[in-house]
Amino acid sequence: MPNLVRRQLERNAAFLGVAGAMLAAFEFILCAVVASVDVQGAFGQMTQFAPPVFRTMIEQTLMGGSPAGILAFGWNHPVVHALLSAVAIALPARAIAGEIESGVIELVLAEPVSRARYFCSHLLFGTGAIAAVLALGVAGTVIGQVVFSLEGFGWRLVPLFLAMLLLQLAIYGITLLASAMGREAGRVALVGVFVAVLSFLVNAVATLWSKAEFAKPFSLHGYFEPRDILLKGELGAAPVLVLGGVALVAIGLAFARFNRRDMP
Repeated sequence: MPNLVRRQLERNAAFLGVAGAMLAAFEFILCAVVASVDVQGAFGQMTQFAPPVFRTMIEQTLMGGSPAGILAFGWNHPVVHALLSAVAIALPARAIAGEIESGVIELVLAEPVSRARYFCSHLLFGTGAIAAVLALGVAGTVIGQVVFSLEGFGWRLVPLFLAMLLLQLAIYGITLLASAMGREAGRVALVGVFVAVLSFLVNAVATLWSKAEFAKPFSLHGYFEPRDILLKGELGAAPVLVLGGVALVAIGLAFARFNRRDMP
């Protein structure tokens, strides 16, 4: 298993390094922007001229335009989700379907390596990679708050880390299931992208439009609320149970399918 994990690290080190650096830079720059701009004044002008529906959304999302509210919103920004989801989609797409497409999996499994060990090595690496990239983003927030003398989130970054990790593992698990059923990494990646984008859009629409609020529980992103976590210190049981449950079920089904399918 260590050799399989090492091989994945060698193949994906540059990709993960760039993703982690970009996430850390985004969170750090957001701290710099918040520290250098009159956030309250800009928020007041924005809400004064915005239509009522957008005014309500802005007030709820940005928590009155406070610096902490802006930073919390930064963790729900499309850029953050895109960077993390790119890791959560690319790795499982390559893990099975990508290796079948390239023919490498036949060579690997011809060695004294069981399918369970092969699967677990990719799962271990994928989980660790997502956690590492996410940790760099959290470090960007912490360093930015210290450098620019902003109030720190402290221990509340721990449940934020857990909630975001579970969200991305749910996307990872669904993509891994598609990978266990597919033969081309590109098509599998499209499935993962579709799931992630659809989930994000459903949550965004449900947040903006009260008549679509009923759809929020059907979105994975609806269970990730950085505002409640970072500003109120609240992480309910539902996000952990739902996101963790989706990840476990999808990964379990992926292993069952991978263990039974023919190679290639």
